[in-house]
Amino acid sequence: MSNTAREQLSLATTRKVADLKWRPVDPHNPSGARMAALWGDPMSGPYGALRRVPAGFESPLHRHSSDERVVVIDGASIHWAEGHDRRAAPIMRSGDYLLIPAGVNHVSAATADEECLELITQDGRFDFTLATPQGGLDVMKIISFGGTRSLAQRVVAEDVIR
Repeated sequence: MSNTAREQLSLATTRKVADLKWRPVDPHNPSGARMAALWGDPMSGPYGALRRVPAGFESPLHRHSSDERVVVIDGASIHWAEGHDRRAAPIMRSGDYLLIPAGVNHVSAATADEECLELITQDGRFDFTLATPQGGLDVMKIISFGGTRSLAQRVVAEDVIR
């Protein structure tokens, strides 16, 4: 191995799943989906993270302000856009890729029989705007990774993932 190759290996970053700091995507639902940052900062973006989705979990209709790229690592997930039928949505399995464009109202879920582990990346910060059909705001709040921001105030969780 050349000296250059050895130097490049010394700069490598490794993150073991068992050592990651997992945080609830929604601080008000700690038993729901959880995320652990691999690189970047989900509070400011861009970032890459692992997301664990419990078996049978289904998010409410929501959207993000940045494109969300998803690769299923283990288990199975289902994602469908507003106006589409869940029953027609493809089941995403290990190695499958999904792009959800910014601003598209959608639902994300794990299948009923198994937890799902996904790699997600976004070029901006992680946010989660609840929506009602036809794009109206539901409960006037935006969930940001590590905290909640209402139209009147922003509350940030003590342990923001980094």
